[in-house]
Amino acid sequence: MSATVPIEYIPDQEVDATLDEQLRKLLSTCFTGPHNERFKTQRFFSEMPQHRWIMREPGRVIAHVAFHDKTIGTTAGDFAIVAVAEVAVHPEFRGQGLVKKLLNVAHEATGARGVPFSMLFGKEEVYSSSGYVTVMNPLRFFDPYTNGWMVRPIRWAMMKPLGAIPWPEGEIDLRGPTF
Repeated sequence: MSATVPIEYIPDQEVDATLDEQLRKLLSTCFTGPHNERFKTQRFFSEMPQHRWIMREPGRVIAHVAFHDKTIGTTAGDFAIVAVAEVAVHPEFRGQGLVKKLLNVAHEATGARGVPFSMLFGKEEVYSSSGYVTVMNPLRFFDPYTNGWMVRPIRWAMMKPLGAIPWPEGEIDLRGPTF
């Protein structure tokens, strides 16, 4: 059934009250712990994304991915990236490749805008089939749990090239929290 569900692009600024409720329901169903409580009241974890790709059936969103437009700092200069967040598939629809389908469409649209990299924090076994590879650069990021800045590699940091520019070496400044 989900193979025929179309993928929709929605700028976050166009999310209406009904879609907001559906997104919060999906996200709070898919995420546990402190994420669950936060998603009950808002459709993002740390920062509001600019872009959303969704798959839905009447009355509910069944799959979702959010992209944030970001700029990272590196020793080679600043680079635009998209930061992938709030990836979720309703439990009834898992194992059907919906994340890969959403990411393929989102990557194509983002690459067409000239953004050279997509970055996320996730499991290699989930995201490697979409072209993501683990990066071991030290990352500078704001840690909301300690209310301070940290610099360290994060083992679940992954990136996907969307153009011909090689991933920079050395420290990467995320200029905010992880996503």
